[in-house]
Amino acid sequence: MSEKPAWLATLSEHLMIAGELRELRILLHSDKCKGVWQCYEVCPIGCWTPDRSRRVVTFDHPERCIACGACTLQCPENAIELSVPKKRLDPQRR
Repeated sequence: MSEKPAWLATLSEHLMIAGELRELRILLHSDKCKGVWQCYEVCPIGCWTPDRSRRVVTFDHPERCIACGACTLQCPENAIELSVPKKRLDPQRR
């Protein structure tokens, strides 16, 4: 019998998805930022710092980021997005 058991196929798929999620990165479009700072307020890790004098936010700690997406959901200006690095978007790599 050469067919994988259903649970093994499901596990393989979940491992692939988990690998892709680990590759997610935050992209800040600072030209769109209006200094609302909701990203700063909702980040569970503390990756963001408000720059009150310039009315913008800075993404100071990308190494801490767990790519939870809270900041992207809260930004009213759509200045933040979750992105997969371009190398992962190449269909030949799959």
